[in-house]
Amino acid sequence: MSAATNLQFEDQFLCSICLDVFTDPVTTSCGHNFCKKCITQFSLWMIKVDTGTKLMALMSCLVCLLCLCFYCQTHLEPHVTISGLLRHQLIEPVENLESRMCRKHDKHLELFCKTDQTCICVLCSVLDHKNHEFKAELEKTQAETQQMIQKRRLKIHEITESVKMSKDAADRQKAEGVQVLTALMESVERRLKELMKEIEDKQETTEKQAEGLIKDLEQEISELMERSSEVEQLSHSDDHLHLLQSFSSLKAAPPSKDWTEVRVRPPSYEGTVGRAVAQLEKTLSKDMKKLFEAELKRVQQDGVDVTLDPDTANPYLILSDDRKQLPSALILRGAGCLQADTWKACR
Repeated sequence: MSAATNLQFEDQFLCSICLDVFTDPVTTSCGHNFCKKCITQFSLWMIKVDTGTKLMALMSCLVCLLCLCFYCQTHLEPHVTISGLLRHQLIEPVENLESRMCRKHDKHLELFCKTDQTCICVLCSVLDHKNHEFKAELEKTQAETQQMIQKRRLKIHEITESVKMSKDAADRQKAEGVQVLTALMESVERRLKELMKEIEDKQETTEKQAEGLIKDLEQEISELMERSSEVEQLSHSDDHLHLLQSFSSLKAAPPSKDWTEVRVRPPSYEGTVGRAVAQLEKTLSKDMKKLFEAELKRVQQDGVDVTLDPDTANPYLILSDDRKQLPSALILRGAGCLQADTWKACR
């Protein structure tokens, strides 16, 4: 037998705590062999160890929920090689391992009783909590977490859809507003141009009339000045005989017009602006009517079929036979006058 084989054979009889040959050997539930004295002292030491040291040890060991022991990598080997130990559940190191066990049945707390709001083991679920509502604690937490996630995802979707609907509505309103107000501005500009043209046409007519009168007056003035010049020349002659002979040859006075009552009267602009505004108001009223009709159609698309309840209707009102509408005029049930205090304001 080789030296290496002898050493391996001897290691099987050595205590992993005192590193000596077993004295009064014992076997733990997880399959490890120790000296009874060594494992007892080690267990007492683990109980007395301070919190800081325990945490450090926990960080380097895994926990077996069936054995209720902490293992380093070396002593963990049986749990991954021995078939009887493979069913043991290993978890990362935790504090207060005893609190995870059922004190009554010494089983792992792996279920949650919704009736008593407490953690239970498998035996509790079929004995003490038989008719209670329970489920796996991890499944409960996972289900609740998934439900919360789903609710929040739905809320995100709802908010996103609301924002999208709001944006679509805003875009429609902006487009409609631009269309309506642009048409209104064009109508205002059109009416303004028509108003300016009407006023300018009246002014142009007045100016043409004045120009014609001025032209006639200037013509008469020219003829009168020519006659006045001839008379002026005769007035400077000392030959009275020549004066008398020449005077008879003077042209006859040109026909003159009586300009006394001739006037250029400014055109009347009274009511011009008012008529333009009235026409604009009429156009705006038509546009508003079209806008309201389009808005009504959109609202009616979201309309629902309503059936009125005669039991909750005001006793002074009578519903139609199909309970879809009220009469156009108020119909009273029974006799008597409707008093002013019969109606109350809605709050």
